[in-house]
Amino acid sequence: MNNKINDKVKKNLLDLEYNKYLQYYNTSIIILFTYFIGVAIALITNQVNYKNFNQLFLVAIISIAIVSTIIILMLRWKSYLKDIPNKIENLKL
Repeated sequence: MNNKINDKVKKNLLDLEYNKYLQYYNTSIIILFTYFIGVAIALITNQVNYKNFNQLFLVAIISIAIVSTIIILMLRWKSYLKDIPNKIENLKL
């Protein structure tokens, strides 16, 4: 009986962990699209002059850093999202 309660608690904790990583994943997608929209607006309104090499280079470097960081985190969170249902299935409920 005690083991059954422990597995239920573990399942609930894994469900909470799954929801946490799912929220991180979804938020990172929103941040990524918002960033691209912001850069596009900056280019359209000439806040960033696409003829000026230094400004364009700076925007490119910042974009690469932000996008690569978000993509790396998203891949990590997606692997967690794949592992958690397998852990839940292994519990004795």
